[in-house]
Amino acid sequence: VEVVEAEVEAAEVEAEAEVKAAEAEVAEVQVVFDEEEKEPPATSAPSETAAASALHERPPEHASLKTPRQAYVEEVCAGRIDGTAAGAAALLLPAAAALDEAEIERLLCECEALYRADQFLLAMRRLLALEALASQAGLQPPLRERDDIRVSTILRTEAELESQLNMIASDEWRRVAHRASRPSGGSARSSCKQYDLDTYVQELPGGRMAVKVVGVVPRSIECVLAPLLQPELYGSWIPGIKAALQVCRASNFRRFIHIKALSVPIPFLAPRHAVLTGYGDILSATSVMCYIRSIDPSSLPDEPARVAAAALTSDSSVAIDITGGFLFEVLSPNETRVSSTMQLDPKLKLLPPRAIDWFMKHVAANLIPMYDKMASKFEPDGQHAHLMVPPSDDAATYEELRRRLAVLQPDGAD
Repeated sequence: VEVVEAEVEAAEVEAEAEVKAAEAEVAEVQVVFDEEEKEPPATSAPSETAAASALHERPPEHASLKTPRQAYVEEVCAGRIDGTAAGAAALLLPAAAALDEAEIERLLCECEALYRADQFLLAMRRLLALEALASQAGLQPPLRERDDIRVSTILRTEAELESQLNMIASDEWRRVAHRASRPSGGSARSSCKQYDLDTYVQELPGGRMAVKVVGVVPRSIECVLAPLLQPELYGSWIPGIKAALQVCRASNFRRFIHIKALSVPIPFLAPRHAVLTGYGDILSATSVMCYIRSIDPSSLPDEPARVAAAALTSDSSVAIDITGGFLFEVLSPNETRVSSTMQLDPKLKLLPPRAIDWFMKHVAANLIPMYDKMASKFEPDGQHAHLMVPPSDDAATYEELRRRLAVLQPDGAD
């Protein structure tokens, strides 16, 4: 940190003239997003129970974006600054007394660059730190009340992940099934069927139920995360999915995926599908968080993605709603606790909600065993291990995944 601060101070004199020139272009520096996806800015901090259905997907990338000098972002993306460390979000921020509109613009561009680099939580935390500084400086209007799509987009991460975490950690879950098949004194890696599994349900408004599954998988965190980065394999391990295909890849760890649901044995019932968006980030020194939700295909980032999604969907197919996510906790180098919640509306008016919930509860119970089986195929001698190394097209993504995961430590480790 001291080295970075020294470099930034040495560059200030050189950059002063550049910054002054950039101030005249501040209005043009504003990130351009699709107006179709723009929504009214939030007027207050998102609540812990923010409805996922009210959230919209982040607008598309724009290669023509011009931003001021971003030494902090470069250091984070190069791994020289650990974005998960305490205080990293506020590092190199100016004092409140030195904050003005030009500096706010520069720092907002930093937050946007972090978001694009898959540093979703760091971007959110840095924006919240900047918001507090702007409040101390008395700058008006408050950041979250400004008509700035960058602010509402990044704060959307706060609402989505916080809502999912609150759902997972809720004390209103009721355990309905438990399975402990790990043999006493046996090897945790001797069989893909040796895991602990709990299934929980929770009553929701309107008479529906949410389902949560928690299991300890005898695999490394890298192997456990790998299946999520291969959408084309979803149909072979995620219960209820017949086929899946990635229609757009915004970044390494933010994807847009079209799925086809398994057919329900009801005569004349139309097929079901969904377009999902998902992303993930390191939550703490011991955990990783992933979030998934269905979106309207019209909100996909670009026209080719919208065309691809339309081509995969038959005219008679019905879009279903899905919201959920995963929390992965590192217990040891070869053990990962997986917690997942999913809320599904299959749009089946013919069936009572209780029947749908009963079906979901039993389907969800198979998630951990099937997840474990797929994760085993990404181990060094596994069937899909070649996808994680050159010459695979995904090798660079897995290399970045390993770099990001290097900061994780087993829960309870010093």
